[in-house]
Amino acid sequence: MSVVKIGVVIGSIRENSQSDRIGKYINLLLSNMNVNIQVEYFSLRDLDIPLWNEEKWESGSDLKKFWKPISDRLKSCTGFVVISPEWAGMSPPHLKNFLLMCDSGELAHKPAQLIGISSGMGGAYPVAELRMSGYKNNFLWWMPDHMILRQVESLFVSTPPSDLDTRLTARLNYGLEFLVETAKAMQPVREKVQNLKLYKNGM
Repeated sequence: MSVVKIGVVIGSIRENSQSDRIGKYINLLLSNMNVNIQVEYFSLRDLDIPLWNEEKWESGSDLKKFWKPISDRLKSCTGFVVISPEWAGMSPPHLKNFLLMCDSGELAHKPAQLIGISSGMGGAYPVAELRMSGYKNNFLWWMPDHMILRQVESLFVSTPPSDLDTRLTARLNYGLEFLVETAKAMQPVREKVQNLKLYKNGM
């Protein structure tokens, strides 16, 4: 059986962020699902990606050279988990910048599980924002189901796990299994149909 590589994208740049903690939990869940799943971890805090500008389109530019190894890692993935905290009711600018940088097919027509994070009872606005505009020219394919982890500091920290932890873990595993199977199914479709040279930008 071929290996499925899932990229886990952490949208927060805060030190010791809850998004990163949840990302590591997702990593563990994926690793426990199947020996043929590999995880590629993309922490925007660690990557420290510059703001997008037109220099990225210039051959040999510093920005293009900086992005190349990140782009290659993303292209090697067949699906993604994108974790977005809510900052002032919005998706963080660093995550939107990351999605802007992915204009060379890195994410194109690959499924992505979207997970919203909130320290309170919010988390819905970043999900709506990313679903509305976060896919346009990178063609990332959001899975129809998403999750919002509210009051996140209290989740997945108890031993034994709380009833809520158990229910949420089961729901996460359900979504991740859908993601992995969709990633497998979409790979031959991309190889047969995808034409990013002719159709580079969404409408």
